[in-house]
Amino acid sequence: MSSTRAHQNKAVPEPGRRVALPWLPGVTAMVLLMPLAGCGVGGSASGDPDAMAVLVDGTGEDSGSTDHEGVTVRTGDADSFDDHPYIPGGVDISVAYPEFEGAEPFSEGLAERVDTEVADFRAGTRDPVALTVDWQITAAAPDVLGVRLVRTEEDMHGLREGYSTHWYDAASGHTAYSTELLADQEALETVNGLVRDQLADDGDVDTATLHPVLRTYDSMGFNDAGELVVEFDDGHLSPVVEGHVPSSEPGRKTAVLDAEEVDPLLSDLGQRAREASLSDEEQVTVAAAGPEAGEPGPVPGVVSAQDPDVDCYEDGTRCIALTFDDGPHEHTPELLDLLSEEDVTASFFLNGNPALSRPGTIRHIYAEGHEVASHNDLHENMPEEFDEEELPAQVAAVSSMVRRQTGHSVELFRPPFGAGSEAVLEEIGEQGMAEILWNVDSDDWQDVPTEQIVANVVSGAAPNTIVLLHDPLETTMEAVPQIIEELRALDYEFVSVSQALGGAEAGESYPPGGLGAPAP
Repeated sequence: MSSTRAHQNKAVPEPGRRVALPWLPGVTAMVLLMPLAGCGVGGSASGDPDAMAVLVDGTGEDSGSTDHEGVTVRTGDADSFDDHPYIPGGVDISVAYPEFEGAEPFSEGLAERVDTEVADFRAGTRDPVALTVDWQITAAAPDVLGVRLVRTEEDMHGLREGYSTHWYDAASGHTAYSTELLADQEALETVNGLVRDQLADDGDVDTATLHPVLRTYDSMGFNDAGELVVEFDDGHLSPVVEGHVPSSEPGRKTAVLDAEEVDPLLSDLGQRAREASLSDEEQVTVAAAGPEAGEPGPVPGVVSAQDPDVDCYEDGTRCIALTFDDGPHEHTPELLDLLSEEDVTASFFLNGNPALSRPGTIRHIYAEGHEVASHNDLHENMPEEFDEEELPAQVAAVSSMVRRQTGHSVELFRPPFGAGSEAVLEEIGEQGMAEILWNVDSDDWQDVPTEQIVANVVSGAAPNTIVLLHDPLETTMEAVPQIIEELRALDYEFVSVSQALGGAEAGESYPPGGLGAPAP
């Protein structure tokens, strides 16, 4: 789907939960940050073009215990993160990250992001064993700081490393994602194309999994030559392994983009971050945020499924929401291509095992401007198969998997078979989601022929209805083009579930009358 269809969000992504670690007290407007010489490993990347410049390295054995002047190292273990929706027992957590005098908003922003990483590792991996988070300082100047976090994860699938680099704009007090080094979404799409070209001949990389979304480009910085280094987690770009998570064996993958080629794509923050990465100053001061700092602009890589040009309630527009359950599946990319060609927005309700084995397809769905939602971890009747104490894990899993791949926080949840209960709805609400059922059942899951699927959808259509479909089914794939054609002939606009409903409140069930109820 073209970038004109993928409507960029106008707000900064919802931050993660705040970690339960202490904060530094307030300080004066200008303070000494640190002398760069002699702090940790120090120095830069020693001419390695694939490595970001590193001013202070906190990834050694003493990273959690050694403080530098102006820098306090905060640490935490499993007990420090006691407010997550799902907390599996026996998982070893060890985190360390820096806090900076004079940059308290950055300290708080890093804490929120570390907290989200811990929560999503706990819920979004299979049988988690251990998570360690270490840190490096990649840039330091009066107006910008850069911190690279290194995650070492272990679960039933083995060990892998992951990376994210976070940036602080002292002028505004804003903790920025790596994509904010770039000017806008168009610049990110250009970078995505350059990276695809550079990695095209790497047999360990499936370039079809590269999409211009927040979590794919969550670790970017600059090397000693001022080139943009883009790095990817172990396995993030690996080809699909049917029924298994993509292999992490190829390890860290990088693309290094020419400084002159990238220069016009950088934001003001990006320009300043590059200068700070190249600085050989031994002492740096950091300025406190101005009292009238403006709100940050749209974050490249954050995509909205809301079409701002469509109003389903005020101007008589006939809206309808096509929803697809049980994916992602090997058919899903084909379906996405069709929806792109037809300029159709849809909503996808994903299950846990397919989501783990096809993470690139999740990113594809999100990048195309579709709504990504949860269909529970395991595709089981929730009231019948799970005790109440098992519900938090079931509800949290797909949300965490999606956020780890895209940065998007899921807001919609559909229980398998539409089978809910008061306990299920309560857990969905506590995790910030609304329950979504449907008005129109295509009956595709009942092994009816393609023609019947089309007839069921078209005959049941009404403004703002939610249609149940399943993208793993071949008959559904055959039916979708005709469904689009016939509904379009009836003047329907295809929108996400959230847009068809005019918004959905966490803890509520839609449609209000239950399965098959008329649209609002």
